[in-house]
Amino acid sequence: MATAVITASASIVVAVLAFVLNQYGQARQERRQVRLARINSQLRDLYGPLNAMVDANERTWEALRKVHLPEAAARNPDGGTASWRRWRDEVLQPANRRMRDLIFAHADLVVEVEVPDPLYDFCAHVAAQEVVRAAEVDEGIREPVLINHPGDAYVFYVRRTFAALKSEQAQLLRRSRSTRPFEP
Repeated sequence: MATAVITASASIVVAVLAFVLNQYGQARQERRQVRLARINSQLRDLYGPLNAMVDANERTWEALRKVHLPEAAARNPDGGTASWRRWRDEVLQPANRRMRDLIFAHADLVVEVEVPDPLYDFCAHVAAQEVVRAAEVDEGIREPVLINHPGDAYVFYVRRTFAALKSEQAQLLRRSRSTRPFEP
């Protein structure tokens, strides 16, 4: 009789333990899936397109620096060439507007709790550039941009965050493929 009680008790303990471990494994898997869905959204809707546009703009900027960009001393409202202004107005600024609009539309997907300064600074620069462009078109006045592009801080932020999200995405995918809920 004692053997039967011990066997029954052991069976109950094993069943309860299997249930608890299974629930724990499923909860961990669900948390991973929720995190993966968030990262996928961040990459698809914000950081992926932003990273691609930053890279394209940086390549264009580097090429322009070699060919069309006036020397630093000549970068005043009256300086620059018509060719430079065309590149600025037809290539760089439209891409900047798309990036700004992307940041505004998907600010909820920013990794940090608050929108980081490089993104704010970039958006402010785009707005300031719009004012400069409007003055040139409407009044023929060339004036300096009030807020400069944040430069490397912006580029570094976007690239670093994109890479970190891609890395975390890969880790979560590996874990979700290798981890299955406990099955007795």
